[in-house]
Amino acid sequence: MKIAALLYPQMTLLDLVGPMQVWSFLPGVEIQYVWREKGPVTTDCGLPVVATHDFSDAEANPDVLFVGGGAYATIALLGQPDVLAFVAARGERAKWVTSVCTGSLILGAAGLLRVYRAACHWGAREQLESFGAIRSDERVCIDRNRLSGGGITSGIDFGLTVAGRWAGEDVGKTLELILEYAPEPPFGTGRPELADAATRERAGQMLAAAMAG
Repeated sequence: MKIAALLYPQMTLLDLVGPMQVWSFLPGVEIQYVWREKGPVTTDCGLPVVATHDFSDAEANPDVLFVGGGAYATIALLGQPDVLAFVAARGERAKWVTSVCTGSLILGAAGLLRVYRAACHWGAREQLESFGAIRSDERVCIDRNRLSGGGITSGIDFGLTVAGRWAGEDVGKTLELILEYAPEPPFGTGRPELADAATRERAGQMLAAAMAG
């Protein structure tokens, strides 16, 4: 299985690492990390990841297209025609079109989510509708061959769910155990409906500042 994962400067590292860590356990998987040019790409936490391929030599017919999200960096990407053209071209030919967090906005801007249900980070979910997508508040959303995860940490749930879909439930269960994935959130405020009003207000302010750059 050939996976083309889009990289871009200041993307959210965990959006990428969560599902890629899960999928790397699957036999026969080849992951290409793609950006305009090969080499280090700095993520939003300062840790760089390496683009192994550029737009010219990335797999033309990947089995999977994956796009992670970010804050202002994602919004800025929506106005870059070469990036959207690459995503559209690979997405039209991929067997599976996938995203985590605001990566679904990039898929939407590339014309890949019209009349598809899709998940996104709760802070940007409403923007999906401007691309003709049907927004979903699910942590993992599956609509035909469009597979999307919600915000940031949902990438692990997303990765495991998709692995189970591709390789069978037994494999999914096994990978969950190998990863020791048994989250115990310390505060229980990880979704808007679980958080108190003051916490939602602070989070909203921080997200607005991040989206504004």
